[in-house]
Amino acid sequence: MSGLRLGMTAEEVLGLFPGSSEDAEVRSDLSRPGPFGTSSFSITPDKYESKEKFAGINQITVRLLDGRVSNFRFGYNGPEFSHVDKFVAKFSEGKNLPADAWEPYVGMDNNLKMLKCADFEINVFAGGTGGNLNYVDIRDLEADKKLQERRRKAKEKATPESKPPEK
Repeated sequence: MSGLRLGMTAEEVLGLFPGSSEDAEVRSDLSRPGPFGTSSFSITPDKYESKEKFAGINQITVRLLDGRVSNFRFGYNGPEFSHVDKFVAKFSEGKNLPADAWEPYVGMDNNLKMLKCADFEINVFAGGTGGNLNYVDIRDLEADKKLQERRRKAKEKATPESKPPEK
């Protein structure tokens, strides 16, 4: 998506949006790291010179793990699609993605499709009035595994082990 890739640093992402590194909101988000090596920030493409490259995208949420992009969520402000397949087709244009490998999300068959690859997953959602809830979510599956493992270890550490009763 116009130069954005999983594994980039925050600075590399911000470099695609001239002026974003001075944005007070972006800097504030980056100054507050989350638990387990996570952090996130949001970009509103319309605020920057490079907005033409991101036409139709109203917000990009970037999640990082250990300083590297592990997830992008692209929020769109339309158009409204009668079925998620039409959004998938539009999103896939010019990308080397298999057309027949998208799977519907059970219970949301008309709105959400998923594409699972070896290293990443893409979720495409079409919905909302005028398509105002449309999004594309791209995630690094290896980063997800690392984060889940860190959470599991933290939970184990926080849960005291049961000890046999003393006599």
